[in-house]
Order: sequence, then C-alpha cells, then structure tokens
Amino acid sequence: MQLRSPLALAALALASPALAGTVKGAVRLTGAAPALAPLTITRDQTSCGAAVPDESVVASNGRLANVVVVVRGAPAPPAAKAVVLDQQRCRFLPHVQAAPRGSSLEILNSDPVLHNSHGYLGQATAFNVALPLKGQRVARKLDKVGPMKVKCDVHPWMSAFVVVTDGPAAVSGSDGTFAVAGVPAGSYTVTAWHERFGERTAQVTVPASGEATVDFTFGG
Repeated sequence: MQLRSPLALAALALASPALAGTVKGAVRLTGAAPALAPLTITRDQTSCGAAVPDESVVASNGRLANVVVVVRGAPAPPAAKAVVLDQQRCRFLPHVQAAPRGSSLEILNSDPVLHNSHGYLGQATAFNVALPLKGQRVARKLDKVGPMKVKCDVHPWMSAFVVVTDGPAAVSGSDGTFAVAGVPAGSYTVTAWHERFGERTAQVTVPASGEATVDFTFGG
C-alpha cells in the first residue's frame, strides 16, 4: 500500500470540498396583507412619474418578501467588493438587501435630478451624500452590523434598507422563500428581520451536507 507524505495529505485536505449545508425555508404572513396606497411623488414628476409603490410590506398568497434571514454564529462571508443601491424614477432599488460587514456600498443616481442619500443606523447618521448628476456614483464602506435605513432628503417618500451582517444571509423573494448556502455543520440561531414586523428567531441544526429547513411567521 502506498503511503502518502504529510504534505500530500495536507494538500488533499485543502482540495477536498468543505462540509457545509444549506439553510432554507419560507416566510409566511398570517392574516390579510395590508392594502398600501402608492406613495405620491410631489416633485420632479417629469422625470419620476406620479407615484411609486409602498414596499414596506410586499406579500402574496400568504408569503412575505424582503425579510433578511441571518445564520448567527456561522463564519462570516467575505466582504463584497461592491453592493449597489440605485435610484431610479425617485425610487431606491433594491428596496431591501443584505451585505457582509466590510463591504462597499455603491450608491448610484440613475435619475436626471438631484438625490441625497442619507443612511441611518438607528438615529445616528452613517453617511449623507448628495448626488446631483445622472450616472454619479459614490461609495461608502459598511463597517457596522445592523439594519441601515436609507432616505432621500430631497424626496422624502424614498426609502430602502441595507442590512449589514456578520454571518451568512439571504433575503426572501416574492414567493417568501430563502436559501443560505455554505453553512458549516452545527447548531445555530437564525434570525429573520422585517422593516415593519420586527425580528423572529429560531434554532436550526445544519448537517455536514444537505439542507436544514426553518420557517418563519409574521403578522397577528
């Protein structure tokens, strides 16, 4: 039998895929989703139109979108070189996103009007930048964990959330489902955060490969 040297064994271990699973599930909303009227645009209507949707609750068929799910205690993912927050027709896109701590947030103005992107962590200002020109980009580092609300001081109906995380995360889609891949085997606390309904927690045990399922419910 051929014996492998310690160096060969170490190289083999490094080449082997890491043992990790996926945390997946769905976010449900009990009761009827609130009927939200569109938000009226009160200035720059030529460029931005008459109204934008109220995205504070996006739900369909009892499923809730825009919920940020974080696996607490799992190794933090690498910081993203850039995550983008765009401003189109007086609306932030996307409305909710998650980014690992240390990522760069690239704020983009795609409108031919002045926008002022003002980020808040709680009541404290995280950044406050003016973007007067179409196509202008400004980058800011995301170095504090938590949900950051972004407003436009020029157009007060505009809002978005960038949730800065210290663990792997995902945002529920329009069907309420989410999947957080690459989570090492172990037991974890999983949190689910929504801008209007607050936070829920659950416990999950992730296998060395395969999937662990955890669902969340918001509402009455």
